[in-house]
This record gives sequence, C-alpha cells and structure tokens, in this order.
Amino acid sequence: MNHFKYIAVIGLLAALTACGKKTETAAETEIAGPAIIHLTDEQKKVAGIQTGAPSRKRLSLPIECTGKVEVPPQSLATVYAPVAGFVKVVKYLPGDYVKKGDLLITLSHPDLIKLQREWLETKSRLNFLEQENRRKQTLADADATSRRAAEEAATEYDVAKTHYMGLKVELELIGLPVAQIEKSGQPQSVLHLYAPVSGYITRIEANLGKLVNSHDLLYEIVDNSHLHLELQVFAKDLAYIKPGQKIAATIPGTNKSLDAEVHLVGKMIDESTKTTMVHGHFMVEPVPLTPGTMVQAGIQADPVEVWALPAGALVREGEQVFVFVSAGDGFEKKAVKTGRSQDGWTEVKDLDGQSVVVLEGAYYLNNMGGDEAGHSH
Repeated sequence: MNHFKYIAVIGLLAALTACGKKTETAAETEIAGPAIIHLTDEQKKVAGIQTGAPSRKRLSLPIECTGKVEVPPQSLATVYAPVAGFVKVVKYLPGDYVKKGDLLITLSHPDLIKLQREWLETKSRLNFLEQENRRKQTLADADATSRRAAEEAATEYDVAKTHYMGLKVELELIGLPVAQIEKSGQPQSVLHLYAPVSGYITRIEANLGKLVNSHDLLYEIVDNSHLHLELQVFAKDLAYIKPGQKIAATIPGTNKSLDAEVHLVGKMIDESTKTTMVHGHFMVEPVPLTPGTMVQAGIQADPVEVWALPAGALVREGEQVFVFVSAGDGFEKKAVKTGRSQDGWTEVKDLDGQSVVVLEGAYYLNNMGGDEAGHSH
C-alpha cells in the first residue's frame, strides 16, 4: 500500500512541475512581446514628437574619393629670367598679393647694354644703306652704273634690315621697351620684370645681388580665384558619374564642407592605381583654400526615388536602425533596413507611404524607455 502512495506522490509532483514550467514560459512570452510606449500630451510636447509617413525622395549613391585642390594652367604663372643678369631690385615675399603689371624684379648686365647698342647701330646703318640702295637703283635705271652694283647695294640693305628686325624681336622678347629706346636712341641699363597675372606669390628664387642665368626661375604666382577639384575615382565607379552631379568636399581634420559639381570625367585610367581623374568646379568662388590642399569628397551619383525618413526619425544602436511606429494610442519600436543617405534623409526599405512613424523626437522616445513613459504588452 505504501508503495502505491509513493507512486501517486511522485506523479503529483511531476504534474505540478510541468504546470509551473508552462506558466513560466507563458510569462516569458508575454514579456518578450512588442512593447507599446505611451506618452502624455505634455511629454509629446516637450519631446517635440511629430508623426507622419515616409516621403518619396530622390537620393543618390555616394561615391567616396580623395583628391586635391588645383588651379587651371592659366591661373598659375612662373616668371623666368629671360637673360643673365644681376638682381638690382627684388620685391615682395611669399604670400604677398600682387596685381598684374606690378614690378617684381630688376636685372642688370653689360651684355644687355651691348645688345641694345648693336641694335641701335644697325638701325643707323640701315638708314644709310636704304638711301644708298635707292641711289644705285636710280643710277642703274639710267645706265649710269652697273646692274651688279645695284644688286649688291640691294643685298646689303636686305641683310642689314633682317639683322635689325631680328635684334628688335629679341629685345621685345626679353621685355625691353623697344619703342622708347628707339625713340630716345639711348640703351636702357636695367631690365624690369612685371607680374603677368594677379595672384599670390608662392615662390621667390632671387635675392639682391644674385647673378641669375637665362631661364632661371624667379617667381611663381597663383591666381586662386578659380580653384577646382581634381578627384581620383576608381574605375568601377565611373559608370555612375556624369557631369552636373553634386560633390561634397571636406578638408581632413575639419568639419567644413564645400559644395562643388562634376564638370569633366577623365577618359584615361591609370593602370597603377586603377583610377581616373574627375574634374569638379566649386559652386561658390573664391574658395578659401590653397592649391595643393588634400580633400575627401563624396560624389552624389545614380539618383533614384525611394521612401525616406528624416534624421530625427531614426535611432541607431550599433549596426541596427530603429523607428517608432504608431500603434493605437502609443508607439512601437521597430527595426528597419536602410539604404542611401543624402541631405539629412535616409532610405527605408521596409516602410511605405501607408506607415505612420515618429518623424521627430525618436531619440527622446528611445531614451525614455520605461522610466517616464507608460508601457503595455
């Protein structure tokens, strides 16, 4: 008899244990269900809660790249010594701004004076030879002299004229005021060199008394009023890039962003880097940057229309993104898949225009959790 009682007790305990586990599982299921957050009107007002549906937005695919700020060839000027000479006057410092036509440097050398003197002497002799040529041509026409003498006079005049014109062009290329020298008949002892463009001096390779040789670099001047971007873009991304697309450029280490747009897309791919150059123009000029400045940029390419939410609607936790969806008189936290982001809007792939979500104040809702808000399951 005792044996049967023992079996009955064991069976009862097993039944009670099973019932307890079932009750516990049911409780856990209830706790794990979606939590609905309720807010009072005052809480909604403080949090700035605004609800609405996702919007249709045309968002682009950001193509990240690097590059630097450059100037067009016509905005970078180099000043070289056209002849050898001693520096008599040197002006300005690197970083100084000069206007086109400002005096930069003055050179002097005996050979410079010799060249001018030779030209002036040739000019004087040319006048004599011209008159002699005319006289002998007249005499030859009247058979008063031989035709050979007339031809010799004409040849001598032509040779002198060619020499005169050659020296004149050479002096003009050097930068001497030829018309002034010819009028006065006096050689100029110094050569003045002037700024060919307006801009900032970035380099000076001269000092007082220095002997510079022909073709030595003296000054480098940059006109930075028309800076542009030269970006390196990987070949795999070129199919998405077209002129007119927007570029957001930033300087590493700063938060400042500069707007530009694609102007030209390169046609050659660098085999070593697998990139090509994309030329961009800034939207607003002048740009407060120095040529050669490195930049990070994002090209907004391949725009498509998608459902999107503003930044205030999204809550990021690690790699997951959540929104708060209206549920009755409360809000339910829901994970969503996102895509492209541009200008404060982010693509949401599992919501549409029928969804009602919190557009502003999602972070407030998330932070409240269960502390101040009411919850129901």
